Amino acid sequence: MDKETFAVFEKFFNAPIKKVDYEYRLYYNEITGEPLFYSMENHPEGSFIIVTHKQYTEGRYDLLIRNGMIERLIDSTNWSKLVPSKDGVSTRQDNVMIVDQDGPAKWKLKTYYLD
Repeated sequence: MDKETFAVFEKFFNAPIKKVDYEYRLYYNEITGEPLFYSMENHPEGSFIIVTHKQYTEGRYDLLIRNGMIERLIDSTNWSKLVPSKDGVSTRQDNVMIVDQDGPAKWKLKTYYLD
């Protein structure tokens, strides 16, 4: 290898590594707050917020954007379900969606918490 070629290779391999800071964006509808798409590119046709790499890779669409902040639609810290009860709303035995004042089944709403 001649000195000129060696100098080119040496310059290439000894060059400082430039760290690239990526900007992860979530574009959304300004009126409804619904997410439209995730991108790392600049799209002039929409409003966006900067998200973390984790949020970008998750790519969740079950959320809303309000005042520039993400609000999750699903609250995973608590949930509720119907449970049989001695007092509560009476329903038909075969269908809990049909309210029946004289029905044999009674139900109440019970909330469970994550912690």
